[in-house]
Amino acid sequence: MKLALFIPCYVKEIYPNVVKSTILLLDRLGYKVEIPKKQTCCGQPFINSGQDTKLPARMDKIFIEYDKVIGIGSSCVSFTKSQGFSISNKIYELTEFLYEEGHLNLAQNYNKKIAFHHSCHSIRHLDLKTPSELNLPIKDKIKVVLGCEFSIASDECCGFGGVFSVKEGFISYAMGREKLDDLLKENPDVISGVDMSCLMHLKGIADKDGDKIEFKHISEIILESLDETL
Repeated sequence: MKLALFIPCYVKEIYPNVVKSTILLLDRLGYKVEIPKKQTCCGQPFINSGQDTKLPARMDKIFIEYDKVIGIGSSCVSFTKSQGFSISNKIYELTEFLYEEGHLNLAQNYNKKIAFHHSCHSIRHLDLKTPSELNLPIKDKIKVVLGCEFSIASDECCGFGGVFSVKEGFISYAMGREKLDDLLKENPDVISGVDMSCLMHLKGIADKDGDKIEFKHISEIILESLDETL
């Protein structure tokens, strides 16, 4: 397969360590990914604000030559899927890709206690976990990929929501504080998730309020666990 890595703009600028861990993880599993240099924002902030933008169409042109596109984060991936372009059916969030390719129990040897944040886009758009409001038996693809125990908070929104957190800062904080309290109730060593946007929001609240807790993207969790087995 000819694979490309889609790096959301905020991840590229704020969390290069997550980009590195994702590349190293995929390499460890036998995948070589290309990183198109011309990629930029997917356009989600503009569309969500009611603004016209050519960025989604530009993304389609940049990534059209690849068999599969692996994205870091479900929010930008699910947005890109929704645009109906050629790459809509071949872009995957990292964990979604790992599950589809049969890479399971990758973090079964992870030695820290995890609290996992299931973000809205990951469970309600990408079907990585059954949303609680459906009142159906819970299926969790993320848990299958990780293969380790972790505590699960409610799957209510953390309050980030991109533009929402800017326009409605007080509400965004209150939602995030409630979600963080829920994640901390089992006294975890680390809080993880597939979306660095949500983790960034929760970490900002934790730092502001004096909560001492480590935050790690799921790629970092898996890579550290694989390193322990070598």
